[in-house]
Amino acid sequence: MARPKYTRSKGQVLHRFEPGAVATAPAGTAEIFKHFARKQDNLRADLRDAVEQELRRWRHFDSQMQAFLNHTADLVPVDIASVQGQRLQIRECAKCGAIRNTGDPQWRKQPDAVCHQCEHPTLNEIPFVFAHADGTMLQLTPEPCPEHGYRFLILERTASKRWRCRVSGCSHTKQINRALSTRSLMRQPQIANRVQEATGRLPNPMMSLSPVSDKKLQVVHSISRIDPTPNFIKFKNLPEALYTLLCIHLEYLDWTGKPLLELHEVLSVVGSGSQEDQTKEEQLIQTMRESGLDEAIIQTILSKNKAKQENNVGGPVVSQVRQALDKLPTQAIDLLGDSQAEAETHDRGEALTLKQDNARTLREQLINRGVLLDLKRESIDATIQRLSGSPFSFCLETARDDMRTKLGITQVEVIQDLPIMHLAYGYTRLSHQPEAAVLWAFDRTKFDLAGDEPTGNWIPAPVYKLETEALSFQFDSRRILRWLHANNLAPDSQTISEPTLWLLQRHSRIHCRSGPAFSDALDPDFLIPWLVGSAIHSATHLMIRAIADQSSFGETALSEHLLLSLNQTIIFVNRLQEFSLGGLKTFFEQRLDQAFKNLLEERSDCMFDPYCEETLGGACAGCLHLPEVVCRLFNNALSRILLYGGDLRTDIEGDGSERTLWKNPNLEDLTGQSEFIGFWDRRID
Repeated sequence: MARPKYTRSKGQVLHRFEPGAVATAPAGTAEIFKHFARKQDNLRADLRDAVEQELRRWRHFDSQMQAFLNHTADLVPVDIASVQGQRLQIRECAKCGAIRNTGDPQWRKQPDAVCHQCEHPTLNEIPFVFAHADGTMLQLTPEPCPEHGYRFLILERTASKRWRCRVSGCSHTKQINRALSTRSLMRQPQIANRVQEATGRLPNPMMSLSPVSDKKLQVVHSISRIDPTPNFIKFKNLPEALYTLLCIHLEYLDWTGKPLLELHEVLSVVGSGSQEDQTKEEQLIQTMRESGLDEAIIQTILSKNKAKQENNVGGPVVSQVRQALDKLPTQAIDLLGDSQAEAETHDRGEALTLKQDNARTLREQLINRGVLLDLKRESIDATIQRLSGSPFSFCLETARDDMRTKLGITQVEVIQDLPIMHLAYGYTRLSHQPEAAVLWAFDRTKFDLAGDEPTGNWIPAPVYKLETEALSFQFDSRRILRWLHANNLAPDSQTISEPTLWLLQRHSRIHCRSGPAFSDALDPDFLIPWLVGSAIHSATHLMIRAIADQSSFGETALSEHLLLSLNQTIIFVNRLQEFSLGGLKTFFEQRLDQAFKNLLEERSDCMFDPYCEETLGGACAGCLHLPEVVCRLFNNALSRILLYGGDLRTDIEGDGSERTLWKNPNLEDLTGQSEFIGFWDRRID
């Protein structure tokens, strides 16, 4: 077929047109076999670490993915411009159902000829392929009748599909099935045994006949990151950058509504400046020494220059930042860890300690928060002031009151230009479960980089960057602490002077494989970050559903970015799907109060209660689960009980079911009470 070009405006290159995938295009159903792409900048060290961190949850890899883990293959980011595909060979007459194999010599030169039975002009591709969780996918091949060949063959779409010859008196039928290749990874005894241990069953020895519309036919796995802006990259080079961001989180410094560039100027005065600033100062000192000035005069000149810079920036602002940095306690600074020591640990091939892993997580999330300071954003307070006198300002005032008094949210900001980067590192078929599927790298032979292919062993990693709308929600540390105290899991908040620091000292990274569902021996120190993170994550899912109800967005048009160590979450428009420009800002100004009302009045129950609450821990497809493209934790760390409260007793009258979420740890024993008080329970007020 002619080479069709598909734009990236809807993210189809990552989610529909991967090499080796099958997709429906205007020209018909085609197998994609080539990507025309451009090589991007080399993979940043932090992104490589993030991919390696993501790969830890996988059990089975193809050889290229294993080579990446062994540092014998590199991920190369590529930007895809267009794809090339070939229509599936097996066609079916739209009128009489006659089958044609265009790969046969008879039809190879005229695959689009009219039907050989009824002369109907339209022959459609049969929309089925064979696939398996081992990563293989094969086109459907008909079994010809021994007497009549393909001429009278049809596809019977019964419960078990089969080929049948429709010649009167001919009994030829052939069930459509295909055994898994003996060379498959899933045929290896050690892998088959590991799959059985993890899932309770051996890998399927037969390939599955899957429709090409099945979204699990090829599941692309990617990481999403807030892409640093050029201004933030410069800011990050300042030695005091992370300390200042930590001060903002700990509420030592209020920078609401202020730009990052102003903070950069202040730190250039307060601190030692960037490497470039230090070099210029050293050159100035060297010049003055060569001119014969003594050290006292040099220091006087430097002091006057510093005072002039401080005056230009704004003396009061400089004083506020300096006081905030001086207030930063040693125990808070220690939470940032030592990036150099972590790099040395990584270079030795050793796993990071829990403390190092948490420190890296905190730094990453502070960096994400720092990027937000450089974006076009507006807080709910500023929006109310801007819309003063309009009906929408009164709606926002209602939303502000509800969020601060009932929902435990201190601030909401609307962001117009959130820079998101998706990096796809591999794919699986028919399953996204690490225990049950083989993770495959993209095949570099199917990527055409126009002669710019790297040397050595490399793996293409499709990258998609976008600027999109977002809402940022900051949760109240004081209410979180009161909530934990109400459940006998924390001291009285009145005895803790800095709730935000208290929670930060107990933070821990939460990922899609953490928590009681994946560990039989949950660390007691993980209890508080797990409950807090799960509550914020659950609130985020409910908010996404409420936004979908109150706006033009569907659930799959929204995604989440979690900064759980900072008690913050971001909901952004995923422009890999359809979206309406300005739609989220309109929702924020006009319907936010209705969304909050929805959370408080209509989301506490599930259509599958009591089974959901009593057996599934208060999280299922009827209440909290979202499509996989939306949730970065694959619907882990969720429960309505954390938000609305519920019964903690594990023995339920009737069927004797047990709440798996509460079995380990046993919250009834830890709290000393049979009822769990939810984060949105009015008794906390």
